[in-house]
Amino acid sequence: MLSLHSVMRANAISCILFGLLFSILPSQVATFLSPQQSAPYLVVLILGLVLIVNGLHLLWAASKEKPNKYLVWYFSAGDFIWVMGSLGLIVANLWITTSLGIAATIVVAITVGLFGVMQLKTPDQF
Repeated sequence: MLSLHSVMRANAISCILFGLLFSILPSQVATFLSPQQSAPYLVVLILGLVLIVNGLHLLWAASKEKPNKYLVWYFSAGDFIWVMGSLGLIVANLWITTSLGIAATIVVAITVGLFGVMQLKTPDQF
């Protein structure tokens, strides 16, 4: 069975990798998701930087012997906000309009949602 620490570390790695992708290649990410209605590159860049900081914060929290339950709830809430925001952009047909962009966004949203649930449900949580 997965431990809270391993779930938080996996979530952190995901955040950092996507953060690096978004912050190093913001125009390419925006164009991949929607070439005609691209998100502003600055939005993608800032989102990437926020993801990197969040990932580093997750790694710090995962290094604690027993992470604070409110901190775990905070990270899970962030994961659920990511899922809702992603789905909202798809439904609104805003910034995510290509078939591959929609598919990739849904896969990422499912993964992020699972991280959020697993962080709340791991037996060694609190």
